[in-house]
Amino acid sequence: MQFIKLNKTDIYPTIIMDKENGVFEIKGVSLPLDGKEFYQPVLDFLDEYSQNPNKITLFVFNLKYFNISSSKMFLFMLYKLKELFDSGKTVVVIWSYDDEDIREAGDDFQHMVDVPFQFKEVFEGRIMI
Repeated sequence: MQFIKLNKTDIYPTIIMDKENGVFEIKGVSLPLDGKEFYQPVLDFLDEYSQNPNKITLFVFNLKYFNISSSKMFLFMLYKLKELFDSGKTVVVIWSYDDEDIREAGDDFQHMVDVPFQFKEVFEGRIMI
């Protein structure tokens, strides 16, 4: 599996998992009723990706809002990224936020998985560098 692309809806985020171009992003609102069912393809992708990862893995979370079901799945994704990191691979999570609640969630995730995070504030839809 080299590629996943799902376009956003009112309750689902845009998801891009593109190994060839090094793009790994979840963007928008994530409110699936069954997060496991919705995010299982991403977890499967990460399992396969970890067998032959890129030199650098930058994983972008650019979320406006997410529910508990999504939060649990994000943690599972981050645990998979931690396994890569612990094996000596370069992994950076870019956590974009436009309010303090999302920022605090990112802080919590960072402390749970101990993988390098870069926090980027979003202003009018653009990530501030």
